[in-house]
Amino acid sequence: MKRSRLSFVVFLLILALPVVALNFGGSAVTDWLADRTAQFVPVTPDPIQAEAAPPDPYQWLNDRPALRDVFLPNELTQARLITVQRIVSADELLNDGEELPSGPMLELYAAARAPAQLAPYCADVIATIGLSCDVIHTQTRQDRMGNWILDGRLAYLPAAALGDPSSIENGQLLSAEAVLPYTGDLRPANEPAAREAMLIQAQEICDQLRGQLGNCVLSGVTFDLQELWITDLEVLPADTNPERLEATAQFTVYADQATLDESSFVALVAGIVDPG
Repeated sequence: MKRSRLSFVVFLLILALPVVALNFGGSAVTDWLADRTAQFVPVTPDPIQAEAAPPDPYQWLNDRPALRDVFLPNELTQARLITVQRIVSADELLNDGEELPSGPMLELYAAARAPAQLAPYCADVIATIGLSCDVIHTQTRQDRMGNWILDGRLAYLPAAALGDPSSIENGQLLSAEAVLPYTGDLRPANEPAAREAMLIQAQEICDQLRGQLGNCVLSGVTFDLQELWITDLEVLPADTNPERLEATAQFTVYADQATLDESSFVALVAGIVDPG
């Protein structure tokens, strides 16, 4: 009988130990238990904070992939491209101390060095129409004189306002191209000042379209490089730059199908480019 009572007392003491520990440990033990159990308690979002979260301003575009690449203002896309061209000698492809390779190796050198050769053209874009710019595609070929023609596509973030396509009902994307006019008998020289002037000219046309239609994106400018013939250079000053530019600009808008179609948009662009 005594042994049974003793066993019962020991059993009661064992049950009481956690309570005693909590009483003696005080808040430290309570905090420890709270930390250990908190990870298993699901967190319920605060409805006040959830309501205060700002809406995604580009959600409307994200739901419409056809418009996203054209109008998304904070991402480089294939829908806004500046196409440039540069002609360099084989020696200009080499770094200091490198010897000129031959055959297939020279082709590899041209392909590998093309992005760095064309990257400086981004300076023209950032100085005029873009917040940022990057070379996203290059292609190389050799001409009959042994020089290398480097073609590149530059994607850019537009600095100008694009307008609000979300307000257009029954809309469709429309694009039109136009060769930018120039003054004088010769096309502009392939120099930074001339390229920047052409980019500004193209953006000003797009600004006019945005004023009339509510939105416009300068979706492309292509610089076609041409060289003056030797017979042309003979009658010009000795320091005349033989490389000449022709720029073709592409404009894209999102317009109501009931008020504007492709042919009328082409006519609208042509009238702005050449009012006469």
